[in-house]
Amino acid sequence: MKKVILLTGPGGAGKSTIAELLVNNYGYTLLDGDREDTEFFPDEGQWLLENRNKLVKAHDKILKKTKELVKKGNKIVVDYIIFGDYLNYFQKFKDTFGENLQIIVLFPSETETIDRDLKRECWTTGVDRIKAVRFEFENIREEIGSENFIDTSGETPQETIKKHFSVDRDK
Repeated sequence: MKKVILLTGPGGAGKSTIAELLVNNYGYTLLDGDREDTEFFPDEGQWLLENRNKLVKAHDKILKKTKELVKKGNKIVVDYIIFGDYLNYFQKFKDTFGENLQIIVLFPSETETIDRDLKRECWTTGVDRIKAVRFEFENIREEIGSENFIDTSGETPQETIKKHFSVDRDK
C-alpha cells in the first residue's frame, strides 16, 4: 500500500472521481491541490510562464500539507492538475516519500477527456486547456515514466482503481 498517491492529468480525466473513491472506499484523505493553489491564483493563470514562481510556492505548500497529513498517520491522495513545473513537483514528492509514493497520470483519449469535461455539472476546463495539458504531459512522459500513465478510456472509475492502483481496503 502506498501512503501518498499523486493523481494528475488533464481536466476531465477523472481525477476527482477516482480521489473520491479512494477516500470513501480505501481510507485515504483528500488533498485538493487545485483548491490549495487558489491562494496564489485567485483568478487562475497557473499555467502562465510569468507565474512560475507563484506556481512553485503553490507546489511547496501542497507538499508541506501532504507531509503534515502523513505525519499524522494518514494515507493521502493529492488530486491536482499541477499546471506546469511537473518534473520538479514530482521530484520533490519522490525525494520526500520514496517508495511510499505512487504517481498516476490519468490519460484517457483526448476525445473521452473532452467529452467528460463537457458533461461536468460544475466548471469545465475547456478544449484548448485540455489539449495544452495533454501536450505538456506527452512531452515529459518518459521522464515521469510511461508506466505511470494510464489510459482509462472506456473504464469505470471502480475498474480503474482495481486495475491500476496499489490500494488495500483498510479504512
